[in-house]
Amino acid sequence: GDFVFYSVLIGRAALNGFGTFVAVYVTVVAGLAGTLFLLAVYHKALPALPISIFFGVTFFFITDMLVTPMTNNLVLSYQAL
Repeated sequence: GDFVFYSVLIGRAALNGFGTFVAVYVTVVAGLAGTLFLLAVYHKALPALPISIFFGVTFFFITDMLVTPMTNNLVLSYQAL
């Protein structure tokens, strides 16, 4: 069930551009790694979804609203030279 949410989030990020896709993909994988680390530390079952989805959605909006417009402006200013 968790993989459906991950794939929807990553698929939506891919529609917004390659940079957003990479940022969301890396943060979802990092969230899964963080969940596995916490599982090793606490030795009890943890839900895999909240950490990865929180980081994924956060970086989705950060990348979509801040990073992508900045890189687009940089490309346009470089082409004007």
